[in-house]
Amino acid sequence: MPCNNGKDKKTILISAILFIIGFYLQYSGYMLPAFILFTLTVLVSGLETFKGAILALYHGKFTINLLITLAVIGAYSLGDYPEAAIIVFLYYIAEYLEEYATGQAHESIKGLMQLKPEIATIKIGKKEVKVDASRVQPGEIMVIRPGDMIPLDGRIIDGSSYVDQSNITGESEPVHMTVGDEVLAGTINLGGYLEVKVTRNSERTIIARVIELIEKARMRRSSREVFMEKFASYYTPTIIIASILTGIIPSLIIGNPETWIYRALVLMVIACPCALVISVPVAMISGITAATRKGILIKGSSHLEEMSKIKTIVFDKTGTLTQGELTVKEIKAYNNANILKIAASLEKGLKHPIAEAITKLADEKGLEPLKVEDLEYKPGYGISGRIDGKLYFLGQNTRQKTENTSILLESDGKIIGEITLEDKMRPSAPTLIQRLSQENIKAMILTGDNPKVAEKLARKLKIDKYIGGLLPEDKFDFIENLKSKGRVAMVGDGINDAPALVAADVGIAMGTRGSDIALDTADIVLIDDDLMKIHQIIELGRRTMRIVKENIFFSILVKGSLALLSIFGLVSLWMAVGIGDMGLSLAVILNGLRNNQKILSPQLR
Repeated sequence: MPCNNGKDKKTILISAILFIIGFYLQYSGYMLPAFILFTLTVLVSGLETFKGAILALYHGKFTINLLITLAVIGAYSLGDYPEAAIIVFLYYIAEYLEEYATGQAHESIKGLMQLKPEIATIKIGKKEVKVDASRVQPGEIMVIRPGDMIPLDGRIIDGSSYVDQSNITGESEPVHMTVGDEVLAGTINLGGYLEVKVTRNSERTIIARVIELIEKARMRRSSREVFMEKFASYYTPTIIIASILTGIIPSLIIGNPETWIYRALVLMVIACPCALVISVPVAMISGITAATRKGILIKGSSHLEEMSKIKTIVFDKTGTLTQGELTVKEIKAYNNANILKIAASLEKGLKHPIAEAITKLADEKGLEPLKVEDLEYKPGYGISGRIDGKLYFLGQNTRQKTENTSILLESDGKIIGEITLEDKMRPSAPTLIQRLSQENIKAMILTGDNPKVAEKLARKLKIDKYIGGLLPEDKFDFIENLKSKGRVAMVGDGINDAPALVAADVGIAMGTRGSDIALDTADIVLIDDDLMKIHQIIELGRRTMRIVKENIFFSILVKGSLALLSIFGLVSLWMAVGIGDMGLSLAVILNGLRNNQKILSPQLR
């Protein structure tokens, strides 16, 4: 029963007109026409509910639809036709409101779909050709003019401009982009002429991956959502039995069966767990939708719940706490070999900060890559291959004593050269670590880089715990052991971080520079690599769980109070539906949708 199409609104309007006319006719003494209109109201509003109840019962399931169906049958048996009509009418409205709330995430996906331009302007020689964006491959050159929406991810090779990234990252202010900067599909060029070298095809752009992962996220539920669904499956038959006993036992002991059957029907309707069942998903979906607008992709509500309980956050170093844009500082050759040319040939095509720094310098120097055979990349170790029959290995310098990243080039087991690189810390890293410390959340560094480099960064960030020289399996084992002391989140961007991202209670990947494996294995993706958004996720998780608890407490309080009053005959059927079901569901939905209104706390704006 989709909430946002014309048919549903038309159903509500028709049912309302039928009920109002029927109520007027009954008040005027025209009982038969009134009965017909009330019955039409029941059929128009309740047909899908009745079908659902019968189908579920056929499969041995007791659902909320069954409670409503039994209440309508009971009302008819007592001759309370207006009550029967108002039950299904108000229940229909409650269902409409529920689906409207849960449909907001789908609407956000539709909005993202519109950010995928279908046409790209490609530069071929001196000509410009418009082609289908889905046919453009990495390495081709796009022309982006002022006002154009950028069709594919790429790196600027000519020109500079201000780019509006609010569609993707949630950043309100345009960002100045120039040669070397990466631009994302779906963002808008506000000013100058740009030439952009495509880095990802249309299926692998950040926006395409966001859409794909959001669709998957909608299928993942938190432990509370799963519990509430199971709770409803046991709760419904229990209420049916309790209502039957309420109608039978007092009738046999006290008498006046009509009164007690009516009260049993009221109890049955009051006990409908609609508000309880939707109290969790509406808050979760609202939170995830709000996060998506701000450039935070949360793949499932369970991860939002976990972030509210995090005690320790473990960070990778390169590309996570640092910008991951390494530059070659020094090259040492211990023989006459062209160290840079050999290293660049081995690293060509790899998506890793070290590889990118080395190949970039080689390109700037005009060095043509050599043919490499038997190429083998081992995450955390290095890369090897044969060039002109010689076996070369390029990997971490585990014996270095400097505070910069250093890698060694070996040939047939002998060291023939050394390349030293340096990186810059992300500007937001110190603020994030300080904020985490204020909230008693521990921060740690686990890196494959050498311990001296890790120590230097940890000292700057005032992080007490750091370990360097780790392999991917070492990070995995460390995270597994650390989880015994409380919830752990892992933040990384590379292939070597993937095992640790899986091991952690919550894995967080950097979206712009992150490897495909890291993005696939992570539970949360920071689309624009802004570290401060980690704190925003924690805040969002805590606020979401607070709203969930408010919804559950309020639902139980209202339903419990009405149930108690119904025993004394102080609640009618229409009150049971209007207040205990539709009214309460509306209150829960509105409270949950508050989570969609803001994500930044005042101190983070």
